[in-house]
Amino acid sequence: MKHHFGDVLDRSGGHWTVLPNVERYAYQMPEWTSGQKLVSIATISSDDANWELIETFPNLQELTLHSPSHEQLAFVSRLWRLKRLRITHARPKDIGFLARLQNLEEVILEYVSGFSDISPLAELKQLRALHLENLRRVSDFSGLKGAGSLKYLSIHGTFDRPQPVDSFEFLSSLDGLEHLGLHLIKGPKVDQPLSPIRALPNLRKLDVSMHTFPLEVFAWVEANCPRVDGAVRPAFYKSGGNIEEIVERDIRFRMPIEEFDRFEDLFVGSDGKRYERVPHQALLLGRGQRRLTGAQDKIDKACELHAQSYKKLVAEFSDG
Repeated sequence: MKHHFGDVLDRSGGHWTVLPNVERYAYQMPEWTSGQKLVSIATISSDDANWELIETFPNLQELTLHSPSHEQLAFVSRLWRLKRLRITHARPKDIGFLARLQNLEEVILEYVSGFSDISPLAELKQLRALHLENLRRVSDFSGLKGAGSLKYLSIHGTFDRPQPVDSFEFLSSLDGLEHLGLHLIKGPKVDQPLSPIRALPNLRKLDVSMHTFPLEVFAWVEANCPRVDGAVRPAFYKSGGNIEEIVERDIRFRMPIEEFDRFEDLFVGSDGKRYERVPHQALLLGRGQRRLTGAQDKIDKACELHAQSYKKLVAEFSDG
């Protein structure tokens, strides 16, 4: 089954040249032939025939391993010309084979489990961009210490399984880091887990999902790194309070009208189209904050109180 990941990479800073996820299948062949000089990008999986022939491609610079076999994972260490590598849905016992690819500049590991030692990535002297997503057996990221060329780092979990990170102390050693992304993370239970970012002189952008840390952590970041893009955050996001047309891909579009009419917020307009009254909603910054739904005045009041609490925390950390 094909897996259609979205492209979650932030490409605005020029750190990534790897092709977007959804385009991976355009570079996959059911059967490979040798010596293809025009091929610079390829995707292989365990179902491909003659996949070993990609070693004969003199201009191959980017490779996606999609649900690869253990044999394919071992084989990739022979492709020394590679500059960009994406591995998706794999279970290598270790990733030591990556350390042999000293020309790698961009690496993506998505849904890769089976290993726990991440230190081979720090041995890649040209590595400038690294995206790690749902690494099931990794919680200790200290192995990234020494990745001096790294400019972009993003660590992502999923809604059903936040990515555990034992400590963020390793960040203080990444002197060249310009972009840090943290989404759906289960961080350490310490007062200020992100304090190591104060040691990053080149940090330009923070991309942290709004429920990753308690409100106090976001306030500390704003107070201590106000010039970093993404450090100053709104305390809430409001939505809803409008009427939206129900589109064809929505299951309610084809729902029998008798069942459709049972829902209070659904109705058929004078034009015969189906609509939904979207209630007023709000998301509050900080871990543990629940989604608010209700009357507009109730939502407005809750958001204002939360914003005041956040502003007070920022002021306290600024004075400290």
